[in-house]
Amino acid sequence: MTKYYVQMMIEFSGEIEADSKEQAEELAWTSWGDTMDNDITYDNVFSIEVEEVEDEEDEEEAEDED
Repeated sequence: MTKYYVQMMIEFSGEIEADSKEQAEELAWTSWGDTMDNDITYDNVFSIEVEEVEDEEDEEEAEDED
């Protein structure tokens, strides 16, 4: 079975009450989740990138060919 490296760019957004922009950022780190009872919730998937991961053996063979 082939291994793939998958990178997903996902956006979470919402409103947080805070005394400052810095405090809002601090709160955001612990205020997100995938249910509506969280302040910051899932909003969008921007992209999903998939790249095949070469086995170490494949890399060694490629180096030997060079």
